[in-house]
Amino acid sequence: MITESVLAYRRYKILIAAGIMIAAIALLDLEVTKDVSFGFLYFFPIFLVASCLKQWQIAVVAAICAILRQVTEPIDLLFFSRLFLAWGSFTAAGWLVRGVLANFQKVKQQLLEIQARDRLLRDSEEQLRVLIETSSAAILTLSKDGGVIQANDAASRLLGTEKETLLGRNIGDFLEALARVPFTGSAPAFRTTMECGARRANGESFTANVCFSSYVFSGEPRLTAVITENEPSVSGLPEGQADATVVLTNLEQTVLRSIFEGQSNKEIAANIESSESAVKSTIQRLFTKLGARTRSQLVRIAIERLGNQLHAPQAAKATTPDQKILSQ
Repeated sequence: MITESVLAYRRYKILIAAGIMIAAIALLDLEVTKDVSFGFLYFFPIFLVASCLKQWQIAVVAAICAILRQVTEPIDLLFFSRLFLAWGSFTAAGWLVRGVLANFQKVKQQLLEIQARDRLLRDSEEQLRVLIETSSAAILTLSKDGGVIQANDAASRLLGTEKETLLGRNIGDFLEALARVPFTGSAPAFRTTMECGARRANGESFTANVCFSSYVFSGEPRLTAVITENEPSVSGLPEGQADATVVLTNLEQTVLRSIFEGQSNKEIAANIESSESAVKSTIQRLFTKLGARTRSQLVRIAIERLGNQLHAPQAAKATTPDQKILSQ
């Protein structure tokens, strides 16, 4: 483009070229018969200097061009009117070109920034894709109804089915506890870990450690899960061992819900306005009552016992057993 080539010149080269053009036009105007005027040619050096001069400097150059243009004109009553009109025309044209070139520079800079961001975004997406595909852990993205939207190769190997077959299937076919996790666009986002039973496509059962979190993408709730297989000896709680008839106090249910949401003992203590030691005592009671050994197992039990009540706000009203814990 012509504008790009003009902007590429150094400032002093542009001014020298404009000066030569002005001198040549002035000589041409003097040498040629007075019946023909070449004053319109002064617009070209004005356009040229507009790319590197400020507005007041353009006005000065325009004044010089206007004076040279009127040198060959007879001095009469309209002389100064013609001089002012010529200066105004040259100045306005120069300012217009200067504005166009300035806008062009801004647009060009914005395009370069957009291209740079696009390159960074493509690089980040490629790095993320490679990270996901080469991960040894199974990574799944689920829709709000539990359908598998995305899955990596490790997920295909862990669950014993082809990736194309896995996409679109309900995660409940493989991990029932994960399918029962309540996540909606109105519910707060959470990040937590649980240990639960799972099965492969051929019916083989295994114990899975699942790190999952919820988020909203394009207005739709999503859940991402990172799944690894636990060795049989690691699991201390077979699937379904927790007694669903065990009664939990309000405080225990609140703490269990907080564990599901991934809160630390300090955060739980702040929410229930108690001490960390009281929270630890409550968690130990949960371990004893529910037959769990780890917080990850408590997360699965919370999903099974509380279900959709997990995101419902509930105040922890201390019962008599709770008062003994809170008073410590």
